[in-house]
Amino acid sequence: MKTKHYGFVAFFIILCTLSLSVKADDLRKIVSLSGYWKFSIGDDSKWANPSYDDSGWDQITVPGKWEDQGYNDYNGYAWYRKTFKVNGIPENTTIYLMMGHIDDADVVYLNGKEVGRNGSFPPNFVTAYDRVRKYIIPADYLKDGSDNVISVKVYDTYGDGGIVEGPAGIYYDEDIDLLSLNLNGSWKFQTGDNKSWKAVEFNDEAWKTINVPATWESQGYEDYDGYAWYRLKFTVPQNLSKEELFLSLGKIDDIDDVYLNGEHIGNVYDLRKKSWIGVQNTGWEWTMPRTYKIPEGLLNRNGSNTIAVRVYDGQGLGGIYEGPIGIMTTDNYHIYKKKHHSYSYSYRSFWGFVYDVIFNNDNSNEEDEQ
Repeated sequence: MKTKHYGFVAFFIILCTLSLSVKADDLRKIVSLSGYWKFSIGDDSKWANPSYDDSGWDQITVPGKWEDQGYNDYNGYAWYRKTFKVNGIPENTTIYLMMGHIDDADVVYLNGKEVGRNGSFPPNFVTAYDRVRKYIIPADYLKDGSDNVISVKVYDTYGDGGIVEGPAGIYYDEDIDLLSLNLNGSWKFQTGDNKSWKAVEFNDEAWKTINVPATWESQGYEDYDGYAWYRLKFTVPQNLSKEELFLSLGKIDDIDDVYLNGEHIGNVYDLRKKSWIGVQNTGWEWTMPRTYKIPEGLLNRNGSNTIAVRVYDGQGLGGIYEGPIGIMTTDNYHIYKKKHHSYSYSYRSFWGFVYDVIFNNDNSNEEDEQ
């Protein structure tokens, strides 16, 4: 157990290190998209077409404000386009398009197909200047070994505009390798709240689909706060280990209740009792990695299984927003736990951490009992 008192210098160094560290899901770059992009002010839907001839467009550097590159005081619509190649797309993993911060609202197309959006365009304008753009690329959208075209429509209302900060690139999540069964991808989704939606026999065919992991704001549910449910039906491979297993749901903003085959297997309040999670204070639940032990005998190994996740978001972004999503063995669960032990510290304020150490006898470095 940690002691409550440190020498001043050591205490200050430890606090600064933990509170200022920045750690997100383990993304490895496939290709960088920073550098020169084609650029035009104005708005035309045909600019999303990958075959459109943009040879007459200006060039602009990404990331960077367009005000610093010859478009001073410009507010309104503009488009970015970039052609690139990818050689060797990792298999059985989730591919992400990272576009940093975009000021104010955007919609992004890859080879003419929408991959995500943040904020809203006029007449119902909503800014998203402070969000990091992270979009899942469906497996069939990206061409391996040939030209790909990204088109980004941006609207800026005042001040800085454009793709203003990085990173810009295509990445994959290394934590996928820890999954014995990868459940990233398309899930059923419905806003609202009805406890009957947890049932295996519930018919969700009329529900929309949504990519997991990704915020629901980036998939057309801008400014939605409140309850929503996710559902997924899956079968398990014959070679899936018969040892103790864990369901990983990455990170969820904010509160969750998780059901497997109609049975409740956990929620964020259960996880707050686990010391490795780190954050014990209400209001920081969105930073907690969600991994739930699957009760013995609950997983149907000879047929269909159903996961239902009830989510409540109080403000800002919402949903199952970060992976990995799937089933882990005990050994891989402990590897994941060790890798992500300090995640929640990176979201605590400096003084929040000080308070926990001094007054709450923070014990987040102790092993849990699992």
